[in-house]
Amino acid sequence: MNARQHFAIRGDGYDMSAAASFLMLALYAYDQAEPPAPHLRAHVDAILARATASGFGQAYIFVTTLSKGEQSDRTLQWACEVVADIGGDAAMIAMIKDFNPKGAAQ
Repeated sequence: MNARQHFAIRGDGYDMSAAASFLMLALYAYDQAEPPAPHLRAHVDAILARATASGFGQAYIFVTTLSKGEQSDRTLQWACEVVADIGGDAAMIAMIKDFNPKGAAQ
């Protein structure tokens, strides 16, 4: 698995897989250099908790790696596993879209 399978340039923008979208969101949530949007880290943590409840066993190391700003084939693989464990691409995209910076469920 490599990044080319998850990122594609389309015109003036990009198409990204659900895993790549989640990885970008999670990297931003755990970026040490800049505070994330309000409640973003809690939203990412909720996604990871759901994945953990379904079998994802790498949440701690994934978060530690994100906190260090590492974006690699390994972090992308973990993001793919998170997507699979929460129910697939449609479930992940729905959870990403459900983010509300005010902290209340939409």
